[in-house]
Amino acid sequence: MESIIRPVFLPVVLGTSRQGRASENVARYVFEQASQRSDLTTELIDIRKIRLSIDDAGEAIKDAEFSATVTRADGLILVVPEYNHSFPGLLKHVLDTNLEEYIHKAAGVCGVSAGPFGGARMIQSLLPVLRELG
Repeated sequence: MESIIRPVFLPVVLGTSRQGRASENVARYVFEQASQRSDLTTELIDIRKIRLSIDDAGEAIKDAEFSATVTRADGLILVVPEYNHSFPGLLKHVLDTNLEEYIHKAAGVCGVSAGPFGGARMIQSLLPVLRELG
């Protein structure tokens, strides 16, 4: 009998656009590990490829493809570097632009840092933002 339970869809979001980003290797590893699971589907989303813009009134314009992916997703896995004890501004812009799509979505955060705390301070900064998103 065929299962009526569909696999969970958890995209992996690489949350930085910097050149030479170490987080890319971590995001690829997380994506590869997730891809091997039979109970979920995933895709790797590079924040560099999300088309962001602002209209003449100063309002953010959504990237339709990213918005559709987040709408379909059951949650997100965010791979994020620590920048000055916080997370990248571009990630904040992406999170602020797709507010409705994040409601009731689970989020996993993978912090990346060469420092002694391994991204813990970034996660501490990001969690209140994620909680507010719903």
